[in-house]
This record gives sequence, structure tokens and C-alpha cells, in this order.
Amino acid sequence: MANINPDDFVVLYPGIYTEQEKAIVEKYLADNKAIAERGEIDVQALINGTLPKDTPGIGPALVVTEAMVRYNNEKYDPENPVLNDAEYAKKLGYKDILAFPCYGAHDDSFMVPYPPDARDTLLVSQLNHSVNVYKPVYPGDTLYMVFNSRTLTDLTPTEGSIYRHVIIKSTGSVYNQRGEKVNDVVFRVMESLKIYKEGKRPAVMGFAEFWESATWASRPAHYYTDEDWKYIKDLWSKEKRQGAQPLYWEDVQIGDRPTWTVDGPIISPLIPTAPYGLATGGSRTLKREILDPEIFKTMIRGEKDGVYRMQNEADYIPPVPDGAAGFLETTDMAEDTNDIDTADIHKTDNSADIDTADIHKTTDSRGPLLNFLGREFAERHIFNWMGDHGWIYNIRWGLMPVEVMADYGKKMPLNTDCEYFLKNVPDMKGKTQTAHGLTQDLAIVKSYVYDKYNRDGEYLVELAWWIETIEGDIWLSGGATVKLPSKRK
Repeated sequence: MANINPDDFVVLYPGIYTEQEKAIVEKYLADNKAIAERGEIDVQALINGTLPKDTPGIGPALVVTEAMVRYNNEKYDPENPVLNDAEYAKKLGYKDILAFPCYGAHDDSFMVPYPPDARDTLLVSQLNHSVNVYKPVYPGDTLYMVFNSRTLTDLTPTEGSIYRHVIIKSTGSVYNQRGEKVNDVVFRVMESLKIYKEGKRPAVMGFAEFWESATWASRPAHYYTDEDWKYIKDLWSKEKRQGAQPLYWEDVQIGDRPTWTVDGPIISPLIPTAPYGLATGGSRTLKREILDPEIFKTMIRGEKDGVYRMQNEADYIPPVPDGAAGFLETTDMAEDTNDIDTADIHKTDNSADIDTADIHKTTDSRGPLLNFLGREFAERHIFNWMGDHGWIYNIRWGLMPVEVMADYGKKMPLNTDCEYFLKNVPDMKGKTQTAHGLTQDLAIVKSYVYDKYNRDGEYLVELAWWIETIEGDIWLSGGATVKLPSKRK
């Protein structure tokens, strides 16, 4: 976004709406109330298509194809036979290969934003999400999304501000065609909105004019030296898959630190794609190729970044199956403009008078990473640690907390409902993210076991995890609840 002149914007007050906002926001709040008053959904009626058409809070349905499941599994964890080998998965008691966790738990399907026509500019911060995973998702399933609640909390200062700061918290559930609950989800986001004074609004509101973000790309790009590659290869060589050997709950101790995993450098970012829960596009990690001496000889090293690539782009940016197209898809998402954070847009294309033609323009700058790309890297890390007999019961993650927003030039009020995951790691207390992930970053995933307990006959372990660049910047953090087998049963 261009330089902001505060005098161009209306001063806003909590709970007091301008004429531009009033009718639209009242409807938004009424829709939220209707979901709250709806009560429990008749899941069988939902599946059978007999729910009344005006039932509030019914989201999209998603047919799970084998092609899309394999596309994601091979991109994020190609070495995991539970995700890639149907016969192996069946020997463990599954019906088929499993979809990656959170498949179908699509954030933007649940997070309906503050009405786009009720504001002129948008700044997003403090994404803080959680997904419970109850049942496997298999190829051939159909998933149904149900909104359980959506609340809006206005944190605009009482003395007035050119920003209306609102917290939107959305909860929901995902069911399969058998009526089984697959997921419960919680998605939190702060949206900070501005409205132009009369006569100050630009004649053309292109994407760059309405989307506001912190100066993420001011963090210098890293050039990967020979020494860096020696370090990366050494970390890859030390990665350990627990695999078929069970990791028993009794053998895990508080204070354990699972072996680090490494993904990237990330050549191209993901593109938000409704309603998958996992986005499309993006580059896969070239660990296998770089560690293979014969293939490595054929790879091309970037002059500007020192990153190795395959000669054929489709070998590291796999083609997307099923004709799925991402929102804001561009020719090369790795070259998005500095000040456009396409990673965390929440249905901003709903505004009728936004000219999106310039969304597809690219420059030489680095692109920001979608908030849950790091979650997928963390899940591979956890799969390695827990082995084929474990289960990720909950995965949670956060992005753009107030501290890093302030460091990058945007001071926001605190959403006290956000979880700070690193407080559970003794040597990380008081730390949080220091950057936003960008293309060319590395993803070094680290974790720490901070609790273990038996609940209702299930043996659970709590992990805090975080992702660092090669320079040590933290660009994502989160937590996980993992169910492990026990020697007691």
C-alpha cells in the first residue's frame, strides 16, 4: 500500500458505525446471531441434502479425490508410507492412504470477514488457529463444513482511531459422508480496517490500494553459500523417522526435543484454494534430489539466491490436479509485490468495486508464505517423531502476533485470546515470532515436549513447535497434541 496520510481517513469509534458500515455490519451481526441460535445441526439431513435451504451456517462440501490427496502427501511428506502406500496403510488398520491432517478444514470457508463493502482498506494480523483431528480422511470421502459460531469483538480505542480493529473468531466442524465428525476448528484473526473521508478515496481501488501489510520484505534475502548447504545436508542426514517401530507414551519424557527437520528453501509459495484446507501450488522440498549425487549434478543453482533447482520447473512445483485454481493465482507467486501479503487474504474479492486486474502483476521481490504452509512442515516433523502408530489429535499455530507487527511498523491492540506457544519451552519463554515467512526462506522445525497425560484412556503428549530460518528468525510457532500407543494396553 502507498504511504498513508491519516488525515484522509474517518475517525472510528467502537460499536459506532458509519453510514458506509451500518446496514452491512448489522446484517453481518444478524447472520452471526442466527448461527448461534440455530442449535445442533441434523448431520444426516445435511448429508442427505434435506436440510432447509435457509439453514444458517452451512458451508461448502468437498469431494476428496485420490489425485489431490496424493498431490499434497507427496509434496509435504513423500517418505511417509501411511500417506503414500495404500497397502502399508491398510496393514495398520486404515482403509486407504490418509489425507494430510486439516484436509477440508479450510480457514477462509469458516472465517467470513468483516464485510468488504463496509471498509476501504484491510490489514490482517494475529492469526491464531486450532484444528482437532478425530477421524482419517480418505480418497473418495465427501466432507461437509458446518459453522458453529462466529463472533466479532471491536477493539477500536474509545478515544477513536482511523483503524477499526475487530477480532473475528470462528468455530466449526467438518463431517464425512458417514456422519462422523472429522474435525473441530477454531480460527481467530484481527482485521484492522480504514474508511476514506469523502473525496479522499482513490478513483481506482486496485489491490495495492486496499491491501495493507507490514513491511515484511524489508528483511534481507539470504544467499545460500556452500557452508549453508553443508549445514542443511548435515541436518537432513540426521533426520530420523520412527516409522513402524511404535513410540510408546511411557518412553516419552517431558523435556524431550525431537530431531529437527528441514524443508525448503521455499522457492514458490502456496496459493489459497477453497475449500481444501490445504492450498495449491508452491514448491516441494528437493531433499531427495540434492542428496542424490547423480541428480545433484544436473541441478541449476540460482545466481541471486544460491538455491538449487531442477531444470524442469514441474519437477519442483508439481502440477495441480483436478483443475483446482487458487485465489489470486499469478504467473509466479514467488515474485509478488513487497507490500501485498497474498498469504492471508480473507475473501477480499467480494467487494464489487475493487479492480483486481493488477493482482497478477509481479516484481522481483519475495512473496509471503501462506500461514499454514509451516503447519504442514511441522506435521512432517511430528510424523517423523511419533511414527506410524501415533496420531496428531490437535494441531495449532499462530502468525503475525502484535510484537512482530510492531517490529515491522504496524502497532496493533492485543487479542488476549491468542495462544503464545513458546511459553511452554523453558529457554524460549518471552520469545515469539520475529518475522513473516517469505520465499527463499528455510524451514527448520524444532519442538519440545512439555506435558504428557492420560485422558479417558488415551495417552497424550503436548508439543510446542516453531520454525526458524537459517539465520534464526522464527517465522511460525505452534503446538500439537499427539496420541501415542501405550504399553498398558
